[in-house]
Amino acid sequence: MNRIIFASLLVLISQTVFSQTAKLGQVSKSEIALTDVDYEPGAPAVVLVSQGDSRFFSDIVETSYFFRIKILSDAGKRYADATIRYYLGEKRVEEVSGIKAQTINFSEGQAETIKVDDSNIFNVEVGDGYNEIRISFPNVQVGSILEYTYKKTDKNLTFIDGWTFQNNVPTIFSKYQITMSPYFVYNTIGQGYNFANNSEKTDSNGTYSWSLRNLYSLKEEPFMKNYRDYTERLEFQLSKYQSGSSSSGVEWKNVMGSWASLGDEMIELYADKGYYRSNPIERELVAADLSGSSQTETAQKAYYYLRDNFVIEGDDWIYPKQSINQLLKSRTGSPAEMMLTLMGLLKSAGIKCEPVLIGSKGYGRSELVQTPFLTQFDEILLLAEVDGSLQYLDLNDKMAPFGYIDLDKQVAGGLQLLKGKSTLIAIDIRHNSNTVHYSEVKLNERGELHMASNYRNYFYRGLEFAHLVEEKRLKNEPLEKLFKAENDVVYSNFFIDDALEEKNMYTLNYEMTFPESGADMISFNPLQFSSFSENPFSSEFRIFPVDFEYAFNETYNTNVLIPEGYEVDDYPMEESFTIEGGYLNFIYKPILVDGMLKITARLEVKKPLIPAAQYANLKFFMESVASKLSEPVILKKTTAP
Repeated sequence: MNRIIFASLLVLISQTVFSQTAKLGQVSKSEIALTDVDYEPGAPAVVLVSQGDSRFFSDIVETSYFFRIKILSDAGKRYADATIRYYLGEKRVEEVSGIKAQTINFSEGQAETIKVDDSNIFNVEVGDGYNEIRISFPNVQVGSILEYTYKKTDKNLTFIDGWTFQNNVPTIFSKYQITMSPYFVYNTIGQGYNFANNSEKTDSNGTYSWSLRNLYSLKEEPFMKNYRDYTERLEFQLSKYQSGSSSSGVEWKNVMGSWASLGDEMIELYADKGYYRSNPIERELVAADLSGSSQTETAQKAYYYLRDNFVIEGDDWIYPKQSINQLLKSRTGSPAEMMLTLMGLLKSAGIKCEPVLIGSKGYGRSELVQTPFLTQFDEILLLAEVDGSLQYLDLNDKMAPFGYIDLDKQVAGGLQLLKGKSTLIAIDIRHNSNTVHYSEVKLNERGELHMASNYRNYFYRGLEFAHLVEEKRLKNEPLEKLFKAENDVVYSNFFIDDALEEKNMYTLNYEMTFPESGADMISFNPLQFSSFSENPFSSEFRIFPVDFEYAFNETYNTNVLIPEGYEVDDYPMEESFTIEGGYLNFIYKPILVDGMLKITARLEVKKPLIPAAQYANLKFFMESVASKLSEPVILKKTTAP
């Protein structure tokens, strides 16, 4: 079946079959005939239908779920198990009932339906009040259609989970519907490009629905590890509820407080744990001798003291479990506890410092929700005033110098906690995280082609490279492993200069000797250490934006001293590339002068977040860059006169 027929088939499935609520066993001919997903070919399985319908019953909300999945290949058989996760807790907050599931196989046009019996449905406690119901479908084959349905009740009316439209495999049709209660008013929080631009919405007598079609699978892509921040989803936050009636009319109570009141709650919680008390922290301050000649020096001493003498372990979260006394005794704390301890040290030293709650990258939101609720935050930064300048602080990476913020925490905004004045603030962390690579190529005294290189990495590029070097050290691997393997190339004289703390710079010096030196023709790549000598974007399509995390540039300078008795036979020509919107630029400029070939190349990422709509342009751009960076210089022996 060709791609045009597939496209027609998907339109038929998504627009005709799913115009009404799907039911168990009511499988269409077009669903049976489907063997591949046109817009994501080779997918191992596909969600044909996912539907949810929520309704209020007194003090609970009940949601009916329906899923229909088709197995398209042997690899898709791993989706023959379904998991339903719910929070039971001590008060039975959520409960699941009415589970029905079945496998439908087809032979010579006839359907064989195999019900999933109770022996293949398991309820498992997974900890912290959460349970999972696991469904194992029998006799699953390529071409099988799996269906299951259930109901879930939820006593938590403050936040309604709503719906996630995307799945780990492509989804042809997904619909969520909710019938609102006249006694509650909710804020609707939607996320995702398709939800904002392509959803089909209905509104009828208090019943609202959203439908999305032909969604790509959820999966990691190059330069997008935080793809869950862009998932197509929908949730609801309770704004107010009707508390009763009086002669003056209906009375409503607001549920949502203010950022100031939420901030005071968190400050009180941290104070109860002792992180705002000065006595134990001051004793630690005196014992460690963290005094300095300036606030900057004192803050740095406090940072390095905690980084180097305490153990950070546990999950990122904004709620500490230990008190300050327990932490100072155990010398071990969670990321939140260590951040609050650093705050306490700085406050005790007379340095203004307050926590800033953030929702880190990968926590599930691409943008900060402006209405006041705390569950959108999962980590803590500190904002200190040091010698008259504002300084963000993070204490998460044992190799990071003072003032470095984990890249996953470099978000657009957060909630600054100030007694009675907590408010959302913009976060703007700037740095020049660039690389400069300098090389000199010549024949050595043995007549071998030799390249001596100096590779400087600044700020976060330096920290990233330091982690790569440390990884090789821990594995007892030679530093040659940092390079792409080349036949007979000999690496030598490695030298590391770690000046991250003093100069925000991490330098690798190394030398290379090339094979076939002394031959009539010598061919070599003059740019040996580019991050983009291979195109990282090979997929035909892109689901999520490309996120380089921060703006940066890579600059390469190579001087080739033309050996006596040789001439330049060929070398890469001057070129420059860019893409629409000015996201990236690349220039390559060679100059041949006075017995030397000078090559300069520069890749500049000016806008680090590139929308998926630009993917085709980006892919072509990076392919052009990789091709250019791989072009060789060829030296040829001159003919004796």
